[in-house]
Amino acid sequence: MAERSYHRIHDIFRRLLENIQDIIIIVICMLLFALMIRIILGLAGSLAGQLNFQYIASELIYILVLVEIYRLLIIYLREHRIAVDIMIEVGIVSILREIILHGVLGINALSIMALSFFLVALMLLLRYGAIRKEEIEGVPRDGFLTELKRTLKRETRD
Repeated sequence: MAERSYHRIHDIFRRLLENIQDIIIIVICMLLFALMIRIILGLAGSLAGQLNFQYIASELIYILVLVEIYRLLIIYLREHRIAVDIMIEVGIVSILREIILHGVLGINALSIMALSFFLVALMLLLRYGAIRKEEIEGVPRDGFLTELKRTLKRETRD
């Protein structure tokens, strides 16, 4: 009997910690979304002035990195696992963003070689590492408005 209650306490504590962790991930998702909107508004403001291709390209790639991190967090909320393949993709895009931001000529040769080896290693790991997991939606998705209506109906029912 004592052993059974001992395991029950662990189960309750584990579920409590998982729920707290899910709340933290949701807050991070909201912050990432707010950051993406802030960057887009900043880009819209910078388009009114003189065009700086390097800045605009790096900000667009930064938004793509944030979208991938957002997707990683959504997968974590759904499946409670870290998608290593998405983390590798984020690493690749982040490296390319830094190269674009600083310019190839602004980075010393040794750093370029190290980044090149790192990029090749990440790409080989992504291609041949057998870490990709197929993401299959449980329910086929309809259009945006249909999904929004379905979500709102579910919330009012609950």
